[in-house]
Amino acid sequence: MAIRREESLMVREIDGELLVLDMRSDQIHQLNRTAAFIWRMCDERATLQAIAAALACEFMVDEETALEDVAKTLSLLQHLHLLVSG
Repeated sequence: MAIRREESLMVREIDGELLVLDMRSDQIHQLNRTAAFIWRMCDERATLQAIAAALACEFMVDEETALEDVAKTLSLLQHLHLLVSG
């Protein structure tokens, strides 16, 4: 399944965290370093497993934990309409 970042969002990076302004919902989302890393990797080419492997390497966690964290984060980001499928 292809997952990509929603293009209509305004994004600013501050101290390693991302502030994402969703003009449609009039909400600002603050992504911590881990969520920001995952969000940036969503470019229609990266798979869940590839993102988890990169996360495990970047944050020095085991791949099973990374896979669970990535799956939860992707689900939440899609629910917030910060990512789109298709």
